[in-house]
Amino acid sequence: MLYAEYTRKIHRYLLLRTGDGELAADLTQECFARLLAHSRRATIERPLPYLYTLAGRLLTDHRRRHETWRTDTLAPEQWDDLLDDRDRPDLLYESRRRMDAVAAALERLPQRSRRVFELCRIEGHTHGEAARVLRLSTSSIQKHLALAMRYILDQTRADE
Repeated sequence: MLYAEYTRKIHRYLLLRTGDGELAADLTQECFARLLAHSRRATIERPLPYLYTLAGRLLTDHRRRHETWRTDTLAPEQWDDLLDDRDRPDLLYESRRRMDAVAAALERLPQRSRRVFELCRIEGHTHGEAARVLRLSTSSIQKHLALAMRYILDQTRADE
């Protein structure tokens, strides 16, 4: 039942990363074989994320063993599949999780550091422009920005 429900998604996931239909099919089969073997030992509550994780690991293992990465281009008829990310909940979830972590870290910053970060990194102002807007020296802007970026980086890494 799981195979019928998820095989297309896993195959597409692997095809987009390899550009090789046969390799994607082989790795898809291996994913489901491992899922079956693992499910005999333990209950898998969320099989689709488990399958995506398995697929990524199998692909990494394959690439390590063969030490080559395909750089061929896809045929034009395969391009449409590249644009459709509706079946990519792993990417959507991860992007939202990271954005939420950055937003939460921004909220915890002191007001001035947060405003410097917003001006320079979100709105695209130069250090000099931000200094004029906030009536600070350029070196103060640089220090606030460095502190804000370090804090956000530390906080988002801690969430991982």
